[in-house]
Amino acid sequence: MFSAVLVCLFILFGIDAIASLPVLSTLRKIDPSVSIGNIDIAPGVLLLEDAHFSGKDLFLRTVVVYWSGSLFAPVIDSILVHGGTWKPRLSVGADEEPGSGRILPPGRFDNFEIVNGGDSAIISGVFSGRSSGDSLNLQLESSWGMGTGTVFFGEQRDSIHVSWFHCSRLPADLITMPQLLNGFEIEGSVSVSRSDHIHAEGLITKVDGESAEVYFELDDSSGSPEVRLSTDLENVKDVLIDQAETLLGDVYIDFEPSGYFSLEFIDENTVGVTADAMLDSIRMYSPALAGDTVTTAAALRFNGTACISTWDVSIDSGSIVFGNVPVSFDLYGRFNDHSRLSLRLWNDSLYGEDITSSVPHALLGPLEGLQLGGEASFDILIELDWENPDSSDFHAQVDVSGLSVRASPISIGQLRYGGSCLMRDSWGSRRRIYLDTLTNHGFMLFDSLHPSFEGLLKCAEDATFRYHDGFCEYHIRNSIRTNMESGEFTRGGSTITMQLARNLFLGREKTFARKIQEVFLTWRLEAYLSKNRMLEIYANIVEMGPDVFGFGEAAQYYFSRDFPDLSTRQVAYLVSILPGPRLYHRFYRNNSVPYYWENYLDRLINICENRGWIDPDSASRARADSIVFSP
Repeated sequence: MFSAVLVCLFILFGIDAIASLPVLSTLRKIDPSVSIGNIDIAPGVLLLEDAHFSGKDLFLRTVVVYWSGSLFAPVIDSILVHGGTWKPRLSVGADEEPGSGRILPPGRFDNFEIVNGGDSAIISGVFSGRSSGDSLNLQLESSWGMGTGTVFFGEQRDSIHVSWFHCSRLPADLITMPQLLNGFEIEGSVSVSRSDHIHAEGLITKVDGESAEVYFELDDSSGSPEVRLSTDLENVKDVLIDQAETLLGDVYIDFEPSGYFSLEFIDENTVGVTADAMLDSIRMYSPALAGDTVTTAAALRFNGTACISTWDVSIDSGSIVFGNVPVSFDLYGRFNDHSRLSLRLWNDSLYGEDITSSVPHALLGPLEGLQLGGEASFDILIELDWENPDSSDFHAQVDVSGLSVRASPISIGQLRYGGSCLMRDSWGSRRRIYLDTLTNHGFMLFDSLHPSFEGLLKCAEDATFRYHDGFCEYHIRNSIRTNMESGEFTRGGSTITMQLARNLFLGREKTFARKIQEVFLTWRLEAYLSKNRMLEIYANIVEMGPDVFGFGEAAQYYFSRDFPDLSTRQVAYLVSILPGPRLYHRFYRNNSVPYYWENYLDRLINICENRGWIDPDSASRARADSIVFSP
């Protein structure tokens, strides 16, 4: 924009001398190498064509000067410049102070091109006055943007007001903007005052094609541009929703934002970020989230910094509130070629009433009507390293000893000695299974289970089953590492108790809502049932084949034997197919177990022996055995 101002002033100042000196001598004083294609002088009009000021890198295609008075003492009334090119040098105008009182005639210019490095701009405009305090109206169109505005010439400083502009970047060498803003397509207005530095402020009305209303301020008095952006969030609703959908993927989302968000470019490489936001009337739908639209509200507050070159992000003591549940958080991360993240979440005093009033109904499912009381706390640390997944870590300190259940639609106590559950398999069969010997003569009590069953099951599914309270850091940590290494969600980190909760009470859909329900039910199972009772129920209900539930039925289906009479290797095989009975049913259909699966069974048996969960004689016989299905 200042390049446009300089060319106008240069043209007007140079031609102003024609009024008192012969044309050629005057032009040669401006540039000794000047050449003119054609000069025509008539009463009241001077016409210059193809004027080359090679020393000034200036070319004027057509200049019309309207004058009055005598030829030797003319008065310049106005000037018209049509077409031309200028490649400004940094030294042009450098010695001239803004608002220096120069006398300039009215003028008009049209289709004038300014070339600056690899950029160019076509400007048109009208200069309205003869002295300081007057103005120059501009219209500009270039490869980087377009705009209209006014240059004001004051006694102390010049200033520019651009009433409208649209650009995707700033022209080369004019001012260096922070890297984060490069490539942004913005539209808005700006006011600039110019003395020894630029101070600009205005309003961005579009960001990447989405409606917005973002206040910005720019100041370069420190030697590098300092930029601050801030907005009331309701003014950038469309931008926020678009970014949220991009971040979350296949999710429909809508909300009503309020509060503010600000960015301050501390230097060329560092951004300060502040947010105090409310998101009301949040509505989200995704098949991976829940079976229905989730409605909730949230609040977010934090101060942090980001390093643009490395995308190092740091947030200390932020807070996020879901409904009435506040969660404090610290976040440190690097999101470049070696991405890593450290996230700590905690709440030292979490009230049960706030939990149940804040969980959206769509996430409760069969737990609709749940009421909690008392108090809990948690402190969770998640560390992710995408370059070295084995360096990822997980730690959790959760205290629910003070939490109580005031009302629950699902009764756990009945499972201590009886109860029932409705089981479904991957083939579409469903059956209600009663969990006691009085109503289910095929029900296997814990003491009648195969002696190698528990050790092999723990080895394959949950080694710390006897020691945890339903949740295992070791499982979660290994799941995180495995999923990061594979680049997709392949391992869930469920304990035996969590698997039992799913089988007893929940459907087969894999959603975030089911995981929340599973966490609550796992906690209640651990509070009401002994470890022996949980293993007993688990062994009698898990899916093992088409309309085959429990290890007792599986022993008859695959080997035509009662479960206690199976060999250790046969028990190991049944345990090995738990993650995917339908997938691994092909072994039975083909009447052959692949060698790699036999090797996997050997590993299970070896680990069990090493941990003392099966005796050496049983392990030795199991390794010598092989799987043969019954006809």
